[in-house]
This record gives sequence, C-alpha cells and structure tokens, in this order.
Amino acid sequence: MINRRLFLGGFAAGATGIFATSQLSGAAETPAQKPLVDSPPVLQCPSDEGITVVWAVGEPATGWVEFGLDADKLDQIADGVTLALKPYDERFLRIRLNGLKPETRYYYRTATCSFRYVNAYKFERGEPVYGDIRSFTTPGPGQAAASFSVINDTHQNQKTLKLLTDRLAAIGSDHTVWNGDLVHSVDDADMVVASMLRPADAPFAAEKPVLFVPGNHDYRGVWARQLDRALPLWPLTDLTDQGLGRNFALRNGPLALIGLDTGEDKPDRHPAWAGMAKFEPYREAQRNWLDRALRRPEIANAPFIVAFCHIPLFDADPNANDGDQLEGWAGFQGQAAKLWGPLLTEHGVQLLVCAHKHRFRCDAPAEGRSWMQLVGGGHGDKEQVTVIHGKATADKLEVVVDELRSGQQLGAWTLSPRKD
Repeated sequence: MINRRLFLGGFAAGATGIFATSQLSGAAETPAQKPLVDSPPVLQCPSDEGITVVWAVGEPATGWVEFGLDADKLDQIADGVTLALKPYDERFLRIRLNGLKPETRYYYRTATCSFRYVNAYKFERGEPVYGDIRSFTTPGPGQAAASFSVINDTHQNQKTLKLLTDRLAAIGSDHTVWNGDLVHSVDDADMVVASMLRPADAPFAAEKPVLFVPGNHDYRGVWARQLDRALPLWPLTDLTDQGLGRNFALRNGPLALIGLDTGEDKPDRHPAWAGMAKFEPYREAQRNWLDRALRRPEIANAPFIVAFCHIPLFDADPNANDGDQLEGWAGFQGQAAKLWGPLLTEHGVQLLVCAHKHRFRCDAPAEGRSWMQLVGGGHGDKEQVTVIHGKATADKLEVVVDELRSGQQLGAWTLSPRKD
C-alpha cells in the first residue's frame, strides 16, 4: 500500500533544506473530502505527435505522466511545465505529451502528489500516487483502418451515460466524439468531474481519446469559462487562429475527422446573454480555419472526410428557426450553414454528424449539398439514446446508428471513397 504520509519541505533565509519539524508539525491533519485521484485519466486532443492527459484531483496537487514504448519501461516523463512552472491545481491536472511518433502504441501512467503551500517558502508535499499502466496508439495516415463513435446531448444524465459508456466499450472505436451538451449548464468543477471525466464512473477515454465538440449548453453557467481546465483547447499554432481552439482536423488511416463549434442556439443580441457573447464573429473565424484545414495535404487526400458539429447545418422544414430569432431556439445554425456548408461541399466532405434535436434524423445529400447529415438522439427517459459509429477501410466507410433503450439499429450506410 502506498504511504500517503505527508512530509514538510521548505527553504529558510540563507539556507536550503527540508524542515524536519516546524510550527505545522503539530497541526492535526484534516481528512480529505475527496480522494486525491478523483477520476481515471482522460485522453484528449490527439495528434500524430502528441496527446493531452487530464485527470481530476480531490485536493491541491501536482503531477506528471510517465510513458514509453514498453509497459515495463516507462522511461520518459512529461511534466507539464508552463513558463518554468510545473502544474498545480486543486481540481484538475493536465499534461501534454509531445514528441510522439505516428501510428505508435505508447504505455503510460499518471503520478499525483498532494501539495499544499503554507507560504512562499514552506509547503507540504505528499508521496506520489501512481495510476494503472494503460496504453494508447497515436493516429496517422498509414493505419489500414480507422473508426469513430459519436455520443451527444447527455445533459449529465447518469442513466444515459451508463448506457453510452457500456456501448462505447463494446464498440471500441479509435476515437469518441462527444458532440455537445454534456451538461445543462457548467455550474461547478464537481459537475464537470462527475459528468465529463468519469461519466457513470467509467474509464471511457483512458485508452481511446475523446474529441470534445461543444454544444450550446456547454457555454452556459458560471463555470463555463473555466471548462478548458478539464477539456483543454487544441494546440493550434497558426497565429491567424487566435481565439479558436475547439476546432480540430485529425487524420487517422483512411479517415479525416473535422470538428466545428456552432456555439449558442440564439443570436448574440438575445437578452439571455446580456451582451456577454460574440458567437457570430467566432463562426466567421472558423470559416477561415475550415478552408485552410480542408486544404491540408493529409486531410485533402483522405478517402473519407467526416465533420462534426452540435447544431445541424440543414433542416428540411422551411419554417425552421435558423438561430437568428429572438423567440425559441435554433433548429439549425443558419449562419454556420452559409459559411461552412459550401466548403464542406467544395472539398468533398461525405458526412456531417450533428446533435441538438434529441431525436435521430438522416438528411440525404441533395442538389447543392453533397454531404449527408445524421442527427443523434437525446438523453431523457423517453428520448432516443443513440451511438453513431463508423469504421473506414481504404474502399468503404460503414456507418451505423444504434438506439440503446430499444436495442434497435436505426440505420446503416456504406459510403464510397471520395473522388479526387
């Protein structure tokens, strides 16, 4: 059993060293209300050369990730240094592993130390608590096959999350796309831990990364501006992409995955936002990012391109709310449809997977819109709970929609490779 006994360290004026005794040594220890390690690791923001590991802690802590090519030899350490400081947080630790090789299996484990500052020169630091050794495989174009699963509109419903995480484990896709509305509103860190890092107490993304696509509800609540502590932004390096970070363009085998952020389902001028949001210029900036992302060689030459966003970009109902109305809420995102839709068609995107409506729907391609749109189900006791999953090889992409309450398959499609 690991010894959790704390030791006291610090520095004195004119000398350095560990204090064996101090005024703190007689202080009674207060039992932690939460375990030091409060969630499994959650892999996020994968690329062919890096990945981010996030886990929850129950008290102020620091930590690192040990990794390597052999489970018995974790000979590399990622320490998460930012501006010369190692990580320290009372609820989340986030470590980026860089310098990885494409299409390579890595083994890793987290290390967590409780850490309490008494003052600038005195601190209490616990002994490391190590997580289980797990593994992940970096993506890359050379993979013979690639797969994804999509869940959405979970709204912190633990019964729904139990159904979904069990099904995700059975499918075993390379990546899970969580397509928005993870919660009703982002109210505090504990909600984020329970609903996003250990949903239904499942280690759902400890070996297969999750790709977060925000929904409108994920922007609501007093804690929404801190969500990147648990769901980090993608490391976009182009200076023209400042202000973004929720978009991704990822190539894995024959499959390219594109993430887009539709934002709120009401206009910026809506009284509900009290002037505190600017989603309209945000969608415009994403248009420029999307155009460049779809032209990247590894994306442009992919046999299959699948895009994801929370609010649909198309609705067959001519009276559907386009998100620019003060009454009601968007049935589709009209501004994004105008900005992004033509690019999806121009670059031969075959499939757009959306959410938001809480009921499954398939919109077949039509004149002027070459992409099929699938809309996932909902979360409530009387709603459809769907997993949309696809597997691509060089010659076909098979997509299936499962409804988990009834156990029925709602649809299946086979897509052919894109034409150059």
